[in-house]
Amino acid sequence: MTLSALIVLGVVVYHFLWGVSETEVKFSLKAAIIDPLSEDEFLRNQTFVNTVTDILKRHNFDVTYYDYTQTNVEFFRKLAENNYGVILLRTHAALREGDSTVDLFTSERYDITRYSDLQGRRLLVMGKLNISGEVRKYFAFSSNFIRELPGVFPKSIVVAMGCQTLNQTSGISMAKAFCEKGATVYIGWSGWVSASHTDKEIAKLIQRLFDGNEPIKNAVKNATPEMIGGTISELVFYPAMDEVGNLKISDLINEAQASNKSVKKAGLNGYGDVVKTTSVKRFNSFATVAYSWLRRFSPVSCPSFNFLISSARCSSSKTSIVHFSKSPR
Repeated sequence: MTLSALIVLGVVVYHFLWGVSETEVKFSLKAAIIDPLSEDEFLRNQTFVNTVTDILKRHNFDVTYYDYTQTNVEFFRKLAENNYGVILLRTHAALREGDSTVDLFTSERYDITRYSDLQGRRLLVMGKLNISGEVRKYFAFSSNFIRELPGVFPKSIVVAMGCQTLNQTSGISMAKAFCEKGATVYIGWSGWVSASHTDKEIAKLIQRLFDGNEPIKNAVKNATPEMIGGTISELVFYPAMDEVGNLKISDLINEAQASNKSVKKAGLNGYGDVVKTTSVKRFNSFATVAYSWLRRFSPVSCPSFNFLISSARCSSSKTSIVHFSKSPR
């Protein structure tokens, strides 16, 4: 290979590797309020929905509300493709048998004959909900379900409002899964919590984060704990590090607005068109160009080859207003 070819190849490598960081996914001014709890009349809370929606809209968010008729398995399978910067999960959660992990409930009733592949790989589990002696079975999803979702969470703020959603042992896996998919922070309860308490405290949390522009750790710390069955449940966040705890939502909003302005200035059609350029596509393009140059300038014959990029492959759950989940054997 000649010196000039090496120089050109170096420029190509720099362009593609530098380009990956330049097309980093930005925070999104879209928000989703996901409300499987709305299935039961005594758990519906339109005041909560209206309060949170109003706060988010004041800060220029496009807010979409999903009630229990919409929050089935297929809905959650597309969650990471919809570019939500804020995700409020008003759903039941459950400790797996043996308290090994936490699963989140969909509103779809469990059927052993459906989603056999997802159940077989323990991405979906059977979640049991016991309300005043009435036991219902729903599909619940595991942390590995989140890990395998197509798409990414664009630096999202994820608030999981159910019981045990950030249990400091069993709940870490779910929190970690959301953050591995791109979320900035996952906020949840360390123990059992009532619907009325979580609604009240999460509405206050959103107000502190957005209207008060408080750092995440301050806004979370100021939430009032709840004691149920002699155990205190606190609102906590993951990852519990200063870089996240000191972050203000205004920082993310400013980033999103700056990104939108740059897109408009460039005359492009929309924000989504920019962020769809992923590092995988960049890598494949780089591989193709590099291969072309190698074949053209190298004295050594290069056979045809392909770059293979594999995704990580990563099941009933008890809730009372008793939650319980269990993996199929």
